Amino acid sequence: MLTNQIQDYYSPWISKQNILWESVLQLGQQHFYKKGSIVLGNGQPVNHLYYLRNGQIKFSKLNKDGDEKIVWYIERGNVFGVAPFFDRRPITNMCNMLTTMEDCEIYTFSRSCFNGEIVSNYPELVANLMQSMAYKIFLGVNRGGDLASLPNRICKVLLYILQKESDNLVSHKKICSKGISQQELAFILGVHRVTLNNAIAQLKREGIIGHMSKRSLVINNMDRLLEYAQ
Repeated sequence: MLTNQIQDYYSPWISKQNILWESVLQLGQQHFYKKGSIVLGNGQPVNHLYYLRNGQIKFSKLNKDGDEKIVWYIERGNVFGVAPFFDRRPITNMCNMLTTMEDCEIYTFSRSCFNGEIVSNYPELVANLMQSMAYKIFLGVNRGGDLASLPNRICKVLLYILQKESDNLVSHKKICSKGISQQELAFILGVHRVTLNNAIAQLKREGIIGHMSKRSLVINNMDRLLEYAQ
C-alpha cells in the first residue's frame, strides 16, 4: 500500500521504534518537561540516552537567518539522542535542537547504566536500538535524496497525514481530516513559504486540494493525490 511506503520511506514522524525499553524504566531517571522546553541543544554534552514515554518532541535545524527545517517529530516510545551519545560530541549550538511539542515524560539512562547494565543483561534492547538507528538512517537518506518536484513531496506528506487519521482511504471521494499549517509544512519540507504557497496553489488549481489549514485538510481528488505521491 502506498501510504505504508510513505511511512516507511518518507515520513518525518517517528513512531514507537523502541517500546521494548518500557521494560527497563526502573534503571533510568524520570524527568518531566513542559511544552516548549529544549531537551537537547545549547552545547551541553550528551552523556545519557533519552526515552520518551509520553509526549512529542521536535528535532529541528536552524540556519543563521532563523529558517527552520524539521528533521523528525519523535513520538512516544522512542529512544533519542543516540547519535551524540555514541559520537561523544556535544550538540554545539542552537542550530540543532530537540524541543518538546507538548508536556513530556522522559527517562534518561546514564552511560554507565547502558554499558554496564543494559549491554550485559538486555541484549534485545541493544539490538532494538541498532534497528531503530538503521531505520532513521534509511529514512533520512530517502528523504534527503528525494528528487521529486515540490508538489509531489507535498502530496507525500499530506497522504501520510491522512493515513494517520484513517487506514481506509477511499479514492475518488472527498476526504476530510485534521490539518497542518502551511508554515509547519514549509518547515518539514525545508522550503520558503512563498515557494510552498505557489505549489499549493497549483494543486488547488488542479482540483486536488480543496482546503488546507492547521485545523482541517480537505482533499477533493484522492486519485490525483495518489498519482502525485507515487
